[in-house]
Amino acid sequence: MTTLPSIDVPFEYRHTCWFCGEPYFECHTFRPVPNYDGETPVRVPCCEECYGICAKTKASGLDILRDRVKEKLHSKYQKHLQIGVQWTKEELEDSELEGKAFEGFKHSAWRMFEIARERVNYPGWPLAIDGQPVGQVSSAFQVTHDGIVYPSLSNAVEQLAKSYAIPQAYLEQSVELVGRAQLGFAIRFCKTTHGFSEAQQAASLVSLKERLAEEAALDKPSAADAGIEVALKLIAPQILYRTEISPYAVQWALRHGISTLAQLAEQEEQFLAHFGQDSELTAFHYFTGLQVYLEKRAEDPHWAEQDDPNRQWFQKLTGKRER
Repeated sequence: MTTLPSIDVPFEYRHTCWFCGEPYFECHTFRPVPNYDGETPVRVPCCEECYGICAKTKASGLDILRDRVKEKLHSKYQKHLQIGVQWTKEELEDSELEGKAFEGFKHSAWRMFEIARERVNYPGWPLAIDGQPVGQVSSAFQVTHDGIVYPSLSNAVEQLAKSYAIPQAYLEQSVELVGRAQLGFAIRFCKTTHGFSEAQQAASLVSLKERLAEEAALDKPSAADAGIEVALKLIAPQILYRTEISPYAVQWALRHGISTLAQLAEQEEQFLAHFGQDSELTAFHYFTGLQVYLEKRAEDPHWAEQDDPNRQWFQKLTGKRER
């Protein structure tokens, strides 16, 4: 019987869950599904809670599995994390809450928040087996807001909309306008306007869009020649010739006005720099997939015009250039 390899556990992390830092319970045998690269299953130390989540979750990579575990933790401990949104430690200690229940809350609430925050923020340790690195785990798509790490922008929007009592769709629209780097601004914008009627909210978004367009025109006179912005959830994932085409890569290409291999080659350095901040391997996979996708579009115009699930975005990009 073949013994499956386990990831190395540095001395300082012994008896620790790789996903959240809680005490060790059992090793989860991670089997990539789908297994694009024919990777060997590997055993990863877990706490009891993360072990239960992993057992019910399928993922093609350990970083994807990690992010799905974090999403479950964010959802389960959302009320604990809200404590840090609604209070500071000093405000909680100085609050005038009365009664036995409130007194207990005052003394335990901040620690509950800290434990939840430490678990969702826990980065794990570099992956290696017998001292040899076994790949890099990307955190390129994580989002940090007020000291809390979210596994993705969509997860951040979902959780923060609940924390600030903002309609999720409204926050999503605001973030799409201002970009992920301006998440804090989007939240402040929504907090000051979400009490409005739907018509007033729509008018506020139009006003914000116009203001951003004016600022972009002042900062970048050539902005009209740029690409188009498409929400990630509207970009269909694909697999072509056994190669995964990442929606993140397609979104980047559309944003930068790229629809051909030649244009991609001109911006190769920018692409790799953007996606390679945490993982060169991720950046390489995304770049390779985008090359395969653009080559398919160039060599098979009928497929590009009739069957490509993202054809409408490239048609929109082309139409913008022709205007």
